[in-house]
Amino acid sequence: MVRFRSELQRRSIPRRAFIAGAGSVFLLSSCSRQQVKNSGTDTPIDDIRFMQPGFADGFTMPSTLVAGKPQRAPFFLYGSNGLPIVNDLPTELVGQLIPPTGSPTTVNLRQHNEGIPTPYFLLEFEIAEANKGTCQLKVAINGSEQIVEFRVVGKDETNLIQVGENMRLVDTPTFTNTADFDPLCTRYEPCPFHQKNLSEAVSNNRPTVLMVSTPGFCQTSICGPVLELLIELPTDPDWDVIHAEVYTQPRKIAEGKDIQGLIAPVVRTYGMDFEPSLIVADSKNKVKTRLDYAFDKREIREALESIV
Repeated sequence: MVRFRSELQRRSIPRRAFIAGAGSVFLLSSCSRQQVKNSGTDTPIDDIRFMQPGFADGFTMPSTLVAGKPQRAPFFLYGSNGLPIVNDLPTELVGQLIPPTGSPTTVNLRQHNEGIPTPYFLLEFEIAEANKGTCQLKVAINGSEQIVEFRVVGKDETNLIQVGENMRLVDTPTFTNTADFDPLCTRYEPCPFHQKNLSEAVSNNRPTVLMVSTPGFCQTSICGPVLELLIELPTDPDWDVIHAEVYTQPRKIAEGKDIQGLIAPVVRTYGMDFEPSLIVADSKNKVKTRLDYAFDKREIREALESIV
C-alpha cells in the first residue's frame, strides 16, 4: 500500500536538543540517525549548524536509495532553532561516504540554490549492489564533525523506477479527458503540460519529461517551485512534457477522506511515496535522469540536457 510522504519535508529539531556550553555535544535526531560532535568549548548555540537528510533515510520511513544504481541524496543545513539555513552557506561540503562494507570515499556535496528558496547540498553516489545496508556520511561543519546515517536497499525492496529502466505505461488526465481529476492541475492557473496522456507519450518515439507534483499544496520552502522552474526552461517541441498531479481530488483531503484512495495512478505505477519527482526519458523510453524530493533549476536544466 502506498503511504504518501510529502510530510517528509516538515523536518525540525527543537532548540532543547542542544546542550548549551557543553564541551562536546551529541545529537540523535528524532528525524534521522545523526551524531554531532562539537570539538569547541565556547561555540555559541546560535552558531551551531547541523545537517539533515531531505529524503527518506530508511529509519523514519522506508528508503528510496537503491544499491547498484546511480543515486542522489539532498541534505539541508539547519540552525539550532530548527529552521533551515538559507544564507551564508558554503558552496560545497566535503566529507566521507562510509558504505556498509569497504573503504570510505571522499565526496563533495555541491550547494544547489538556483530558483529555490532553500539551498540544499547534493550527494551523488553509487555503491555495489551487494553492499546494501546502512551508510554513513561524515562531514565537518563549523568545527563540528557530523555523521548522518541512511539506508541503501536492494532493487527488490522498492518499486521506484530507476535510471536505465523503461518508462511505464499509465494514463494521466489531459485537458480533453480529465479522468475525474478535480482540479486537473493545482497550479493557480493550469500549466501547459496536460496536452498528452502519458501512455500515449510512452508509446511513441519521442523523449518524455514527466513532472509529478502538486504545486497548489506545497506548503514548505523545501519542496520548492519545481513546476514553475520547468515552465521557465526551454523544451524541445519534439518532446512530450507532462505534469501529473499526486491526488485525483485533493480538496477531499481536507474533508477527512481516505488519502490512499485519492492517490493518482501514476504515483502507484512509478513506485513513488513522495513528491515532487522529475523523470526524463529518451526517445527509446529509457530513463536518463530521475530527480526526487528537492531539486533546483540547475538540476532540471541538466536533466533536460541528458536527452539533447
